[in-house]
Amino acid sequence: MIFAAFAAAAIAGAPPIAEPTPNLYHQPAYCHDVVSREVERQKVAFNGQVPAAEYAVMRTLGGCGVPTPVGYHPSYLQPGAATADPPPKREDAPSNRR
Repeated sequence: MIFAAFAAAAIAGAPPIAEPTPNLYHQPAYCHDVVSREVERQKVAFNGQVPAAEYAVMRTLGGCGVPTPVGYHPSYLQPGAATADPPPKREDAPSNRR
């Protein structure tokens, strides 16, 4: 069917018209904050410049789709990030002693 439409257009001399495919997916309202925080984190990782090229993967944070630029490797996903030493305890932090 599509081939017949292209053939008819080629015979008539008119180029086929390409229509954009509508995007019916909309993220929940709370996703704006999640995405903006992740983009800011990426800017810090890339020293203020986020590359235009993105991986062709669907990466989500909290159910929200976020961009995944080429070369971005979040520090919290690096090997050993979960076993890193805890941050030093603040002096004014509450004590568990009784």
